[in-house]
Amino acid sequence: MNAVNESEEVWFIPGWLRSQKPIKSIMRVAQQTFPHAKVCFKAWDGESYVWSVVLANAEKEAWKLAFEIAMMPDAQRRQLTLIGHSLGARMIIRALVLLAEHQMQIRQAILMGAALPADDPDFGKIGKACERPILAICNPKDVVLRYIYAVAGGERDVAFGANGSLQSHENVVEYVLPATITRDVEVTALWAKIAFVKALANHHELFYFNYLRQVLIEGKPAREIMVPQSFPTLPLRVLDREVWWRVLIEDAGWKLEKHIITGHCRILNPQKVRTAWGWERKMRLAFDKVIRQVRLHEVAQEVDD
Repeated sequence: MNAVNESEEVWFIPGWLRSQKPIKSIMRVAQQTFPHAKVCFKAWDGESYVWSVVLANAEKEAWKLAFEIAMMPDAQRRQLTLIGHSLGARMIIRALVLLAEHQMQIRQAILMGAALPADDPDFGKIGKACERPILAICNPKDVVLRYIYAVAGGERDVAFGANGSLQSHENVVEYVLPATITRDVEVTALWAKIAFVKALANHHELFYFNYLRQVLIEGKPAREIMVPQSFPTLPLRVLDREVWWRVLIEDAGWKLEKHIITGHCRILNPQKVRTAWGWERKMRLAFDKVIRQVRLHEVAQEVDD
C-alpha cells in the first residue's frame, strides 16, 4: 500500500443528516480514492430535520469553512482538496466564492450532487479559487435532487447536482453519473438488499464516490447525455405527430418543440421520449447543451475507434 502524504489533505464535507459522525464505509472509499492523501471528515451542524433550519446552518458553516481555510499557510492551502456531497457541496461553493474574493486558492474542489439552484450566480465565481479544475458530478436521475428538492426545497430552480448548469463556467467540469450506477456499486447495508430501494437511494454518497474513482483513477467516465431540467420531469414516450407542437430545432435526432397554444416547450430524445419541459428561453439553452454533449461524445467515439 502506498504511504499517505501528510502534506496533501482531502476534507470531506457531508450532506444533510450525515454531518456529525463519519460513516466508515464512506470514509473507506474516500481514502481509497485518494490513497496518497490524508482524508479528514469535516463535521458541521446539519442534523436538524427542518429544511429551512439546516439550510441556514449550511450557509453559516460555509463562512466558518472559508475562514478556516483562509487561516492556513498558503503552501498548505494549495495542497487541500475539498469534497462535498449535497449540502456539503453547497457549503464548498459558498466558501470558494469567499476565497476567490480574497485571491486565495486551494488545490481542487469536487462537488457531488450539489444541493444548490442550477442558476445560482456563485457558479461563475468559484473557478478562480482552485488551481485544478473543479469537478462537478451530477446525477440526472437523483431522486432526492430531481424531485424532493425541486418540490420541497423552496428555491427558485432545480438543483445543480441533478441538472448541471445551462452555461459553461471557468475552470468547472461537469460529469454525469451513469444510470447503471446503483446496479454496478455493491452496498452491504440492509436497505440495499432490495433493488427498488437501492435505486431510489441513488443520492447516497457511495454511488457518487464510486463514480469519482472511475473519473480519477480509471480516467474513463461514462458517456451519458445530461438534459438540463426546468421543471420536475418524468420521462415519457410521446407520439410526436406534431399536431399541437411546432418544431423549433431538430439536430442529431433530438427535437425542441413548442406547444402552439400554451407556448411551453419540450425536448424529445431520438427515441421520442420527453426528457425536459419548460419555457422557451431555458429550453433553448438546455437544448444547446444537449447538442454540445452529443458532439463531444461523437468526437470521443471517433478517437476510441
